Amino acid sequence: MLIYVNHDDMRSLQLMDDLTKKGYYVTDNLRDMKYADAIYLGCKGIDLKHCLHTHQDTIVIDDIGQMIKKGTFVFTLMHNDYMLKLANDYDFHYIALLDNKDFIRNNSILTAEGVISYLISHRRYPLYESHILVTGYGHCGKAIVDLLEGFHAEVTVAVRNQNLQDDIELKGCHYISLQDIDLIDTDILINTIPHVIIDENLLNRANRNIMIVDIASYPYGIDHHTALKLNLNSQILPSIPCRYAYGYASKMICDILEDVLLCD
Repeated sequence: MLIYVNHDDMRSLQLMDDLTKKGYYVTDNLRDMKYADAIYLGCKGIDLKHCLHTHQDTIVIDDIGQMIKKGTFVFTLMHNDYMLKLANDYDFHYIALLDNKDFIRNNSILTAEGVISYLISHRRYPLYESHILVTGYGHCGKAIVDLLEGFHAEVTVAVRNQNLQDDIELKGCHYISLQDIDLIDTDILINTIPHVIIDENLLNRANRNIMIVDIASYPYGIDHHTALKLNLNSQILPSIPCRYAYGYASKMICDILEDVLLCD
């Protein structure tokens, strides 16, 4: 069985090694894609312009019907509606790993560990008793809050849904609405919401020593242009699992690929 892997980050490079050790024939040569029984296209796969992003450049795949044979299992990390349309048009099977609940949970844990690792290694002060604001309480937000609890930090969680208040407070955190955010006394801001909620007005009143970490996807949750203009420590940290724990991140992908292929 031949598996094509688009090498777009360290996670996918490790995946090639893991699959090879399991006895699969693995290639990252684009010319071999049309022979593959399974294909991992990386983070998002092929976009509306027929572009596939690799670790080196961007490849245009004009004739997708000739590149992916019928019945092939095609995987991406994130869900891509255009990939789903292509699957229907060209009769291949499309699977987005982040549609899998177990994968989401494990990926969130890796993301949370990566965030904690970054904070510890890039701050002059401990997390202990730091005033930390987490915006959003989805899978990643919950995992981050769970880890911060063990550091005895002063954690506040800002969300839009008031129904989450009891769960947040049961974890020993403070609940606030997104409309009530104030960064004057915040030491660390961790954003998980993929649309701008921390605007110029809030940043102008922020603690000048604040550390801002944004793990959301584009367009992010912070007005980073203003943050940089104000000389605030503002960082965007995309795809954390492939940077801080790519070995385990690869294993997660490998396990699902193998489960699907063995059940076929």
